[in-house]
Amino acid sequence: LRHDLRESYVAHATKVAQELGLAGMSFATEQIVAVETFLEIEHLLQHHIETALLHQATDYLVDLARRRQSGFWAEQLPDVQACWALIIAAGQVLREADRVEQALTAPALDATAMLHAYATAEHPWCLLDTTHRNMERRYHTFDFAAAGQQQALEQLVFKARDRYTQVGSALAEAFVRCYQQAAFHLPTVLRQVEIFDQYVRPALAQGKTAYIWVDALRYEMARELAQTLGAERDIKLTPALAAVPTITAIGMAALLPGAQHATLVSAGKQRLALDINGTIIKERKDRIAFLKAGIDGTVVDARLNELMPSPKKKIRDAIQQADLILLTSQEIDQLCEGDDIHLARRTMDDMLSELSRAFRILTDLHVQTIIVAADHGYLFGDELSDSMKIDVPGGDTAEVKRRVWVGRGGAAQASYVRAKIADFGLGSDLEIASPVGFAGFKVKGGAKAYFHGGLAPQEVIIPVLTLTAKPDQGMAHDPITWSLTPGSQKISTRFISVHIAGERAQAQMFDVVPPRVRVEIRVKNTVISIPTSASYGFEEATSEVQLALKDADPLTIEPNTVALMIANPPEEKTTASIHLIDAATGVELARLKRIEVAILAY
Repeated sequence: LRHDLRESYVAHATKVAQELGLAGMSFATEQIVAVETFLEIEHLLQHHIETALLHQATDYLVDLARRRQSGFWAEQLPDVQACWALIIAAGQVLREADRVEQALTAPALDATAMLHAYATAEHPWCLLDTTHRNMERRYHTFDFAAAGQQQALEQLVFKARDRYTQVGSALAEAFVRCYQQAAFHLPTVLRQVEIFDQYVRPALAQGKTAYIWVDALRYEMARELAQTLGAERDIKLTPALAAVPTITAIGMAALLPGAQHATLVSAGKQRLALDINGTIIKERKDRIAFLKAGIDGTVVDARLNELMPSPKKKIRDAIQQADLILLTSQEIDQLCEGDDIHLARRTMDDMLSELSRAFRILTDLHVQTIIVAADHGYLFGDELSDSMKIDVPGGDTAEVKRRVWVGRGGAAQASYVRAKIADFGLGSDLEIASPVGFAGFKVKGGAKAYFHGGLAPQEVIIPVLTLTAKPDQGMAHDPITWSLTPGSQKISTRFISVHIAGERAQAQMFDVVPPRVRVEIRVKNTVISIPTSASYGFEEATSEVQLALKDADPLTIEPNTVALMIANPPEEKTTASIHLIDAATGVELARLKRIEVAILAY
């Protein structure tokens, strides 16, 4: 509990452990589950839990790992905290796989019921995709070299991957079969082509509106993001069925006004497009021109990254004068289709953090309603093995990708479903074929592990996220005196921890409202760090941390230790600064200057 004595304690505990020979001793789990005295015991307990999870994943084991994540050694050593976080993430994947697998053995649901079980249930099936995405990000930011022998941990991650592929594929096949039995018509479910008329047009009648198109924003990602947003907005998340095939050219055009009357057409060179009232929509410039022509009012368009970290005066003025603000983003598709799986896994969730910041900026610019929609979802698992690749139907092909074939004629097989495009509510004489499960067609090129275009729930169920600003309630916040303490006085490894503490003066009138914060390490105003975990309150979607009050002392913030990975280490010795940011307002709460950075081994 004495933060000023922790380094001394670690030194003496290490010495005593060596004298006792603890590293060579074995203990049963029940003997050490409540012991925090020595680092060797912490490592041994991690190994015990990893081994137990490999045998059978239980909520007890995951909860035990979560409790240790806020223990002494996890707060003192960021690699220990990162290890616990990865154990928890893998355990969560295994638990969600078990739950979904069990649910799929129950009496068969119809397609509409399956959609709601996946998206809107109290414990939705889409959590399987969320936990898998979070596990993969943690795995690809984990420093196995620094952590030493972690064979059981790697085996745990590999098992979680296998279970995700097995159960996720079974879920996809069950949904696609039910969707087919419903003749691909779910009358009570919102369709992507209805989003503009049912959401955007009514919002415009009420005031300034932002319409954000996010490429490959999977439903489960929007759900996780919505859960992190503050109470200053009314938030509504609705699942919708994407237009088919679930590719960018079609999905983005389906977000335009009048898209419910669109026709899917061939645009030559095995490319598809939407024809909306005689206008062929092929690419971004076509979409923007069509939208502006169909709106009675001022429309400004920009890319999402033009708002970061703060919009320039030209864009700010344009937003303030516009009726509709269109923001577009394609980072997820561009990143993941580049086939750098390691980089994609590490950084694809940055989009969620950027969206959260964009919401704050737009609200500050007096945007009344923000509507976020996606063109399609995706599958992102292991690389397809040869056994998971199937022959394309052949025939007259208009477009073919790993997850979809569109054309006329050709063969039919049990490994994929076939239907008419018209069955999905679009005008066309073309047909579609999509693999069931996680299989893919044999095609040249393309990404190795990231796919979309098909009918799996991960691809075809997309989010409509609506945020409406609440009236300013004038809530006052007392000033808090913050302190930041780095785990070491020099950044010499890829991981560093930062201890956060806060306290207010007795004399203040109002209750403390603990903020949601972001911790950044900067070199010359460039952020070089990625938050990876925290003692408590870490939000996977945005890497922000929700702080809390001490139970016994409402004047004091419960101390928290945040672990960060240095993602972009400087090429030479330099100094850095550590910043504590209020995530809701962007205001800097505290700063530490002149922290030496000397990472010698990369």
